[in-house]
Amino acid sequence: MVSIYKEAVKDALYPRKNGVVSKRNQSLSVTPVRDMKAAEIKALRKSLRLSIAVFASLLSVSVKTLEAWEAGTNKPSGPSLRLMNMMKDNPDFLIDMGLIKESFR
Repeated sequence: MVSIYKEAVKDALYPRKNGVVSKRNQSLSVTPVRDMKAAEIKALRKSLRLSIAVFASLLSVSVKTLEAWEAGTNKPSGPSLRLMNMMKDNPDFLIDMGLIKESFR
């Protein structure tokens, strides 16, 4: 089974012309990262029911950094902001990608 993503990339890079792969490249566009305010970051963490320590670990940042983002003294950027956007849009991807694993005690 081929994923939708792989097919989209393949079709964009190697568009077919009458069933034959052509060498003319098309382009893919990347969705811009949406900025998040301090209250949105805190609300996201709480909606996911994660502690500050676990959320910081998911983002690969320190607890102090996450606390500064939630307080509004610093702003996230780059990969952390992209990951938070993904969490907000599709929280299930945390489990789908193996970032969080369910365990029973």
